[in-house]
Amino acid sequence: MWDNLMNLFFDGTLKEPSERQVGSEVCPDVIEKTDTRYGKDIEALRTRYGDSFSTGFCIEVTLKELLEICPRERKRTDAYTGLASYLSKELGIKLTIKSQKSRL
Repeated sequence: MWDNLMNLFFDGTLKEPSERQVGSEVCPDVIEKTDTRYGKDIEALRTRYGDSFSTGFCIEVTLKELLEICPRERKRTDAYTGLASYLSKELGIKLTIKSQKSRL
């Protein structure tokens, strides 16, 4: 490692480590990340709303109903902010949760 830094500073070259991607198997430098945290929640919502569960769909549900569909340990609307964000960004579905405390 220090040899590479010294070469870079003094003669402007950088040696590549020879053990990088050796052999016929090619390993990607970037690993694709898929978000499966909400898989069970999405399946539960899909079975609840059926064919209506598609892009552009708006779900307006009470906290009590959502706790029955997608249970959480923390029984507050902020427990579903990640799910609401994921539904909005990935699937184009707006999730609105109403609770007794948020009523005016």
